[in-house]
Amino acid sequence: MLRISDESYERVQDIIEDMSCCCEFEDDYDQWEDIAASSMASFLDDLDGEQLEMTVAALEEYIIDKADNDLNMAMGVKTALARYMRERLEYLDTYVVPDVKLSLDEDEPYEDTETAIYVNVVKAMLKKVDQIKVGE
Repeated sequence: MLRISDESYERVQDIIEDMSCCCEFEDDYDQWEDIAASSMASFLDDLDGEQLEMTVAALEEYIIDKADNDLNMAMGVKTALARYMRERLEYLDTYVVPDVKLSLDEDEPYEDTETAIYVNVVKAMLKKVDQIKVGE
């Protein structure tokens, strides 16, 4: 089982606080989840794979706990996180992965690079987020 660091829980608090400054949580979540996804990016883009895993796990806990008393907020955070992960993968696939592959010698496998490992973590976290059950 993954142990979640205190920094990851603090990061979640910072993410939610930042989102509260730029989102109207009283509105239906589909009206603000895109802004929330952009807000998350400033906290998640610079994380390494392990930090990302722990932060997603902390966000999962937040979403599940929040669903009991504020389903709109829980769904908003979940959809924003999934949107962020999809956009992050698209960015990596478009701008980072091609450059890494070009920089490798012919006999060097891409699968062993830090970028490949990170991309696999992001894919796994997107799958994890998609499987979060909210309000059931």
